[in-house]
Amino acid sequence: MSKSCTDAVKRNRVEITPDRVVKVFSQGAHKSSRFHHELEALRRLRGVDGIPVLLSYAPTGRRITTARLPGTSLDVAQAVPDAVFLRLRVLVEDMLYCGVARHSLPARDIIVRPDGTVSVVDFERCTLRRWRFGPIWRISCRVARFNLLRLIEAHAPHLLTPQEQTTLRRQHRWRAAFHRHRHWFHRL
Repeated sequence: MSKSCTDAVKRNRVEITPDRVVKVFSQGAHKSSRFHHELEALRRLRGVDGIPVLLSYAPTGRRITTARLPGTSLDVAQAVPDAVFLRLRVLVEDMLYCGVARHSLPARDIIVRPDGTVSVVDFERCTLRRWRFGPIWRISCRVARFNLLRLIEAHAPHLLTPQEQTTLRRQHRWRAAFHRHRHWFHRL
């Protein structure tokens, strides 16, 4: 049984079968860039547990085929054990070690597998490390870790340390101030 869907912004066509996922980057201004980002991220993350295995790709059609990871996305999963979030922390650090920093970490991209392990899918919007000590890479790592903390705060806030709670409060204040300032500036 095959399920076909298009994401909310109509940029990709995704076909999901019981054993594989086929993603076609067919629309949007930066479709080639998004295709190459996802392809390179999957190559760098090859062998990391919790990352889909790249089965094939076609540059001319901007098509990527990966193995389907069994499980349920975090946004619809029921009674998620705390161990999932601890494993997710390790997985995010493994991704950063391999040179891949995601721009966001929505719950729909986190797969809780039947054995209690965790997986991450969808790497088209990520930063790939070019230079280990580059300022863009350092900022990308901070953003990835911040998004992880936000996800944990939303689903299991009791797992955050006092230092992480302080970091989140500080970031939320900065973000709110930025949005107030931006809103005020656009009134002019």
